[in-house]
Amino acid sequence: MKRDYYEVLGVSKEAGADELKKAYRKLAMELHPDRNPGNKEAEEKFKEAAEAYSVLSDAEKRKVYDQFGHAGLGGAGGGGQQFQFDPGQFADFEDILGSFFGGGIFGDLFGGGRRKSGGEERGSDLQYNLKLSFQDAIFGKDAVELSIPRLEACDTCHGSGCEAGTRAETCPQCRGAGQVAVRQGFFQMLAPCPRCEGRGRIIPKPCKSCHGEGRVHRKSKVSFKVPAGVDRGTRLRLQNQGEAGRFGGRTGDLYVVFDVEQDTRYERDGSDLHRRLEVHWPLLVTGGTLEVETPYGPDKVKLAAGTPADHVVKLVNAGVPRLQGSGRGDLYLHLRVAVPKSLSAEQRELVEQLRRSLEGESDPAEDEGFLAKVFGSEKGKKKKRK
Repeated sequence: MKRDYYEVLGVSKEAGADELKKAYRKLAMELHPDRNPGNKEAEEKFKEAAEAYSVLSDAEKRKVYDQFGHAGLGGAGGGGQQFQFDPGQFADFEDILGSFFGGGIFGDLFGGGRRKSGGEERGSDLQYNLKLSFQDAIFGKDAVELSIPRLEACDTCHGSGCEAGTRAETCPQCRGAGQVAVRQGFFQMLAPCPRCEGRGRIIPKPCKSCHGEGRVHRKSKVSFKVPAGVDRGTRLRLQNQGEAGRFGGRTGDLYVVFDVEQDTRYERDGSDLHRRLEVHWPLLVTGGTLEVETPYGPDKVKLAAGTPADHVVKLVNAGVPRLQGSGRGDLYLHLRVAVPKSLSAEQRELVEQLRRSLEGESDPAEDEGFLAKVFGSEKGKKKKRK
């Protein structure tokens, strides 16, 4: 029967992360194999404590364990050869575990198995930072060509790393396993073979062009299309455009990360655009049609009489195309009153008359004359209609 994990660590079921860490640290120091050479019982308890901590320090595994016990964990946490450890959970205990931490103790001691070896190595991924104009980010760009420095397969040996007429051979030290057994105090662990560097094979006669690497440095041109609607930080993955793999390994990918220039007129929020637009106050008072420029060309906005100075007008589908999905965002026009910095004598007089009229200081005759100048008299309008 497996012991309860909380019992193993000596904590309650309400124990927090710090309490779990403290309890495991105490047990790990007490049961460490270097302190208990030849003690089989201490070794078993050492493994048991590590297993308990690995489950209880993982929020999701702990939730399953609390509800269903050991049976709920199945292969993950079920103990024995099936138990899988995440070494990252033990990073805070490297001072206790020492060289065991980096030497594969969690794989070799708890049944993680040997790492597969075949010599093939996947090529590295690359990243390129590309600056775009605001317009290109919104509308996209059909043809972009970059010159990328990268490692590509050697033309002489076609990526094998071997001289013509020869081929790679099985490593005589690890016999193709890529790993060799190394004793570390109380434990025997597996480490990458020093002869073949873990590949399981060696090259007796390396290619003279690439010196056995199978790859050479080149600058290559990569063409692609920028989709409409990308934003600052958007990452575009170009498959198989990274560095070539070694010994037949798969080519890595190229990631293009976009940096978009700012536009003085627009502020972007996802797929929506915002713009501050100054409007002369008579138009807000009387209402009318306002012509505005959008990223897609000119448009007209109808303003009702008495429109507030801080009104926001929404232009549907005038924003940025959505990368994930269809359609576009919206354009929001934040209206502001345009205050002229200078006025002519006549304009100043008219503004003063309006101010006095609104404040009730002027006489009716003066108001009629002012309003006739600004908006046109009723008599004048009637004459025009006739």
